[in-house]
Amino acid sequence: MKRHSHDATRRRVRLPRPVTATLALLTVAGLALSGCAAGTAGGAENASGTPVKGGVLKYRAAGGGKSFDPATTTGYGLAVPVRGLVDSLVFNSEDGTFAPWLATEWTVNENATRFTFTLRTDVTFSNGEKLDAAAVAASYQALRDGGAKYAVANQWIGALEQITTPAPDTVVFDLAKPNSSFLQAASSTVLGIVAPETSKLPFEKRQEGLGIIGSGPFVANESRGEEGYTLTRRDDYAWAPEPAQNQGPAYLDKIEVHNIQENSIAAAELRSGGLDLLHNTEPADKTEFAGSSEITIRREPLPGSALGFAANIEIPGLDDVRVRRALSLAVDRDAVLARASAIDIPPKGAYTASNPYFTDQSDKIRSDVGAAKRLLDEAGWRPGQDGVRTKNGDRLSFELVYSPSTISHEPNIAVVQSQWKDIGVELKFGSLTQAELNQRLQSGNYAFSWGSGTRPDADVLRSTYGGLDEDLDAVFDKILAEPDIAKRKTLAAQASATILDEAYYIPLYDFIQPLAYRNSTHLPLFEATHIPWLGDAWVDQQ
Repeated sequence: MKRHSHDATRRRVRLPRPVTATLALLTVAGLALSGCAAGTAGGAENASGTPVKGGVLKYRAAGGGKSFDPATTTGYGLAVPVRGLVDSLVFNSEDGTFAPWLATEWTVNENATRFTFTLRTDVTFSNGEKLDAAAVAASYQALRDGGAKYAVANQWIGALEQITTPAPDTVVFDLAKPNSSFLQAASSTVLGIVAPETSKLPFEKRQEGLGIIGSGPFVANESRGEEGYTLTRRDDYAWAPEPAQNQGPAYLDKIEVHNIQENSIAAAELRSGGLDLLHNTEPADKTEFAGSSEITIRREPLPGSALGFAANIEIPGLDDVRVRRALSLAVDRDAVLARASAIDIPPKGAYTASNPYFTDQSDKIRSDVGAAKRLLDEAGWRPGQDGVRTKNGDRLSFELVYSPSTISHEPNIAVVQSQWKDIGVELKFGSLTQAELNQRLQSGNYAFSWGSGTRPDADVLRSTYGGLDEDLDAVFDKILAEPDIAKRKTLAAQASATILDEAYYIPLYDFIQPLAYRNSTHLPLFEATHIPWLGDAWVDQQ
């Protein structure tokens, strides 16, 4: 049996630290800090100073509705406050290691088909129900019963065969197929544990109002419908993740969540002090905040897959690797980045540079317009009367589809459109409603989709690039069957290299979809997903 701890070795996992009454100064050595060298710009390091108890954190979420079901809140920005409602079995630190949370220890068998967790015995949900093995099993089973309505959650869980509870403090997950990514999934907000009262609710009821009950440091006690909601501190909270300096109740009194759709309005509110923390900004605002003395902006790309065009290889033209390689070679990424914000960075692989499984493969991402034209000639595509290449009556014309959340990237996409026009390729693009986009993607009626993913795990590429290539699928299967982190990283590098060599993906840049916050806001601890753990957060008092 492999017994996993912070570095996923065979050592036994340490038990959580006892709650301490004394609040120590937060130091760089002790925590993953938002003030680390590459992580911020503008202002002082946010982890300096003594935490202050009390106050309200005003947070902007984009694209939210009245639901704050963690299992459907798969977008980064919406998950930030929801994390305050639910705890997870383990904590995934920014360096990719795991630490105790609701589980004090865990074991993984040799082929990653059995995961056994030993639970804390002092945890309760905010409605008074006790967290035990039966409650954890019910929380997961509710997602399985929801089927496609919880598509992301169930993909991450994998081929779950059964959940057993041999003791009140022991829960065992048996999988029909290996899934070494299960531990990372178990650390996520999406698989955050809800109370049995919530697990019993039908899907539709979980999407309404205040139905989500968790064991987290905050409780949802006010819903403003589409406008947002308010979380209030839970005063008896005492089971923070092991890396948290604050093992007791949260410092903040409340978190006010405001669903502000317009990025420009949210940015103006942050400047004026009407907001303390926001997710997502326009390129110009990112550039401004990066030089601000009053605002901090995180500079790391979200840990997942890099941003670019994912090819549908069933489309004529894109079924030829020479055409796909030509399109990648025709992209001048320096010119694209010149239209992006000052803090977006060049891609160096299929994974973003902040993914724990990233390997620098920037030698596979280059620009060569001459080589691009030669490849298209070789593939039999000749310039037509309007400049667009043709072959057997087909025009080399492609459509990129995406959701409204990608609209801010359109000036950058237009740069690619111009570059492809120079080699005789037409690119059309435009946003679709989420329902329209889902329909197009499911039917295969598209040439390129906006490819990216946010998950600090080697398996993040499979959802986009699985099923394209038998050899690549074999690597994905090996990743899922390999619990050892070092070996998984080697396999992840193989997967990334194949995706780039076969040009299944046209990389553009590592997009910074950041948190920006006033320097009066302090966020000492971040998960590997770059979600701040708000039980440690505080705001300066006037």
